[in-house]
Amino acid sequence: MSKDGSISKNAFRIASPVGPLPQGLSGWLARIADRASNKADRRDLPFHPELQAAWADAPPTLLADLHSDTLLWGVDPWRARSGGHMDLPRLFEARVGLQVFGGPTWTPLPMSNSEQALCVSCESIDQTNALFPSDWIDRVRRSKAVLRRRRAHRLAERFHMMRQADLEGRLRAIFNAADLDGLRVANAAGDPGPAAPLGVMLSLEGLHWIEPDDPDALVEAEVRDLRAAGYRMIAPTHRFSNGLSGASEDCEGRMGLSRAGRTMIRACFDECVAVDLAHASPAAIREAAGLALTHPSGARPLVVSHAGIRGAHPVPRNLRAADVRAVASTGGVIGVGMWREAVGFAEDDPFETKIKRIVDAFAAARDALTDPDFAEEMIDRYGSYDPADHLALGSDFDGATNTPFDVSGLSWLLAALARRQTAAGAPMFPPAALRKIAGENIRRALRGALADPSAAAQGEGLSPGQTQIAAE
Repeated sequence: MSKDGSISKNAFRIASPVGPLPQGLSGWLARIADRASNKADRRDLPFHPELQAAWADAPPTLLADLHSDTLLWGVDPWRARSGGHMDLPRLFEARVGLQVFGGPTWTPLPMSNSEQALCVSCESIDQTNALFPSDWIDRVRRSKAVLRRRRAHRLAERFHMMRQADLEGRLRAIFNAADLDGLRVANAAGDPGPAAPLGVMLSLEGLHWIEPDDPDALVEAEVRDLRAAGYRMIAPTHRFSNGLSGASEDCEGRMGLSRAGRTMIRACFDECVAVDLAHASPAAIREAAGLALTHPSGARPLVVSHAGIRGAHPVPRNLRAADVRAVASTGGVIGVGMWREAVGFAEDDPFETKIKRIVDAFAAARDALTDPDFAEEMIDRYGSYDPADHLALGSDFDGATNTPFDVSGLSWLLAALARRQTAAGAPMFPPAALRKIAGENIRRALRGALADPSAAAQGEGLSPGQTQIAAE
């Protein structure tokens, strides 16, 4: 695949003895796991009337989400299902214009450390095995590294099966910066039709088969291979430390980037692949930001696809104020999460209380970004600064999560953000800021990350201060 996004006819055919979607007993087990793991208080909500009214005369607004694990569960995304958080019919109904589909290849079961705190270790049971039952047999013949690498390619094949089943041109795969233009908008009345497609993008959580001292050429080849498979966003790790990076929840401490990790991030920049730091340790986030800011072509925007904020819910998985500012310093975006562990609501809390906890997380992230010294630094670097340029939606739908709503509730969250006030009684997220948070920030940051570094100087990428985009 070339950097302009052209794809050969057989680019996504991989040698695998198992089909992309599990069948028979394997498929039944995966769907049972989906129903047990992905819970929402309310589904199939109407588009919020307050938001509809507020946006009726507003500029076209993209509604985008940075992370969903829907493809992980072996379900047909084109078929509406009664459970879970999203499928393509619900995405269209919710007026989403851009959805990033991600997934891990290794998810160890959380455990208690010596201090009886919950953490994650690569030594514990891999929960992802339940979604790839054939691997239980294949482990006799193949190493764990080979199986996890193959899982990444199987997830990619599911993504391309979803695309190939699109008979009416309703989807557009995001492979380059230009693909982000002309997507469907949230405030259009009804379905805007095939002329305004739903953008879909493929993301991976963790290259767990790479060792910390692997040669640079091998690491760079792995990034190129994943790019050729269709991935346009890659996280160095998932919930535990691996050969590339420390993780925020790891039982053994939270190291920074390894040599291979630094090579991987540079390779992503050079290959026009967005770097996702959703599960990275504070040290890894700090180091990755340094690499992004010193790239020869200029700052490369980093992404946190889904995370909570410690200022609202202080747990190790969530981002510190310094982490939020480090990502923002690159022109990047933070996808604020919506699930119970990220925002800290109780299972029996009322629906409105749960949404308020998510709004509290957005407010805490905004507080971190309004630090006067940081604002001065950003103005010096980019010429202008708006804290709202760096906040986005990062649902983690279908990620074995409990949320107040499925994808239909995104408009309800945005309406709640619109109602939030500062201590002085002013809107904390006025209409212009809300449109950025709804999706335009994601489009800007991804456009910068996917832009060829050699073309960025000709205007293909945008700095944080340049939030105006091409008309829909």
